[in-house]
Amino acid sequence: METKWYFLAAILAVCVILLLIGFIKSRFDLIVNFILRICLGLLGIYLLNTILASSQINLGVGVNSLNALVVGVLGLPGFLLVYGAAAYFHFT
Repeated sequence: METKWYFLAAILAVCVILLLIGFIKSRFDLIVNFILRICLGLLGIYLLNTILASSQINLGVGVNSLNALVVGVLGLPGFLLVYGAAAYFHFT
């Protein structure tokens, strides 16, 4: 009786894996674009934090997974959103 459930779970896992492979093959350009936006956005955050720190402005934004997700999904508006939120909470 238990082997029936393992067999069903194995079939389900293979189907999910095949669907993921099909999605990745059809949307490869979106995935690459998302990864590039994350890399460039985090690099921009790091560079702007360095510039602000050298100018004695304490408005640093962390390089973390939440900021990476925001910048990856939204791009430049997400970058501005992260710094806008940091400035809002810093000055209020």
